[in-house]
Amino acid sequence: MTRDQVFISYSHKDKEWLERLQIMLAPLKRKGIVKVWADTDIDPGKKWKAEIERALKQAKVAVLLVSQDFLASEFIHDNELPSLLEAAEKEGVTILWVPVRQSLYEVTDIAHYQAVCDPDMPLYALTLPQQDAVLKKTAKILMESKPLSVPIQTSQSPEPPRSGHDALPAIKYIHGWLPARVQALQQQTAQALGLPVEFRDELESGGPVPVMRVIPGGRYLMGSPAGELERQDNERQHEVEIAPFAMGKFAVTFEEYDHFAGATGREKPGDNGWGRDRRPVINVTWFDAVAYAEWLSQQTGQRYRLPAEAEWEYACRAGTTTPFYFGETISTDQANYDGNSVYGNGRKGVYRQKTAEVGQFPPNAWGLHDMHGNVWEWTCSVYDEGYAGGEQRCAESGTSGPCVLRGGSWGYGPGRVRGAARTWHDPRLWDVNWGFRLARTFPSAL
Repeated sequence: MTRDQVFISYSHKDKEWLERLQIMLAPLKRKGIVKVWADTDIDPGKKWKAEIERALKQAKVAVLLVSQDFLASEFIHDNELPSLLEAAEKEGVTILWVPVRQSLYEVTDIAHYQAVCDPDMPLYALTLPQQDAVLKKTAKILMESKPLSVPIQTSQSPEPPRSGHDALPAIKYIHGWLPARVQALQQQTAQALGLPVEFRDELESGGPVPVMRVIPGGRYLMGSPAGELERQDNERQHEVEIAPFAMGKFAVTFEEYDHFAGATGREKPGDNGWGRDRRPVINVTWFDAVAYAEWLSQQTGQRYRLPAEAEWEYACRAGTTTPFYFGETISTDQANYDGNSVYGNGRKGVYRQKTAEVGQFPPNAWGLHDMHGNVWEWTCSVYDEGYAGGEQRCAESGTSGPCVLRGGSWGYGPGRVRGAARTWHDPRLWDVNWGFRLARTFPSAL
C-alpha cells in the first residue's frame, strides 16, 4: 500500500480556513505535485464514513486545522485522530497542525507535534499577509512530502522482519530541510534497517527499557552562525557527517535507571525531593551513565552507549538551522528552562525550578522530546574547544578529561538551551541539572 495524499482534518465551523488552504494549494494540485483530500470531496450517494476511512489509509501527511471546535468534535476525536496519530508513530505519517483559533491543545496528543506557527498566535489573530505567509509555509512543507510505501500485513502471513534487502539511503546534506522531508528520510532509513521508526528492545531479565527512535544518516553544519544571539566562541560552525543510529526518545528516567541500580547493587541517585518514576534521572556521573549503557548492552545484545557530541546536536536539530528546533525563539510552553529570561523576540514564562516528567513538551521532527531544557545530557565525547574532531568520537571508558553535556536544563536561561550550546564537566561529578540520554549503534550502518 502507498500513502500518497494529504488528508485535511477540520471542524466545519472552521471551513473558511479549509477553503483558504485549498486555494493556496490549488496550483500544486493542478500540476499534480500534491493530492489533497478533505470530506468536501465525498461524492453524493457515497457512504461518507467509509470514504473517510479509505482516505485515512492513504494519508502521507495529515493537516490538522486546530481550534476549540476541532478539539470538541467527537467524530474527529473518535475516528480521525486515533488513526492518524497511530499512523504517525508506526508508519511515519507526518502530522502537520495549523492553529487557526485558540484552544487547549496542550492537553492533547497534538501538543507532541510541532505547529506550523506559534499556537499562541493562531491564524485568526494574525494580519491577512501573515495568514497568507503561514498558509504558504504549509503548502511548501507539503511540496516536500514524499509518498510512503507501507507493507501490507495479513493475519495469516505477517511480513517477516527485513534482513538488509533495502539499501540505506545515501548520505545527503540535510541542513535546512523541512520537517516532512527529514521525516521521510527517517522512515526510509527505518525500513532499510528492518525496524519501525520507534522501537524498544527487551531486557533479558525484564523491566523498563528506554524507547528509541531511528535517526537517519546525513551531513549538517554543527555549531552556530556568527550572528546567532548569545553565541559562544566555542561554537565554530563546521560540516559533520553522521551515520544512522538510534537515539532515546526521552532522557533516561528514574524508573529505568533505578531498575538498573537495583539489578546491579548500585546506590540509587537522589531525586532532590521532586519525585522519581518518569522524571529524568539526575545526580548521575558520566561513569554512571556509561555503566548503565554497558549493562543495557549486555541485557539486550545490542550496542548501547552515550551519543557523541556531534550526534547529539544532529539529532536535536533534525534538519533545522535555527537556535531551537522550534525556530528563532522559544517559550516555556515548549521546554523546561528558567522563564525569567527571554531570547530574542520571545517572552517571559514560568520558572518551574525543578525537572518535569519526560515527554511533557513537543518533540522535534524526529520525535525526540526535551532536547532543549529539562536536564543537561552527558555525551560520550571529551570536550574539544575548537572542534578538531573530538566531538565526533567517544572517550575511553576510563577517561579523566572533561566530558561534554548538551541541551541546557530547568535551571538555565533560554540562551543556554540552544541546540549549539555546550558545557563540560569532570566525569566523576554529578549535579541536579545533569542527566543523560542513550544512543544505539546499528551494526549494518557501520
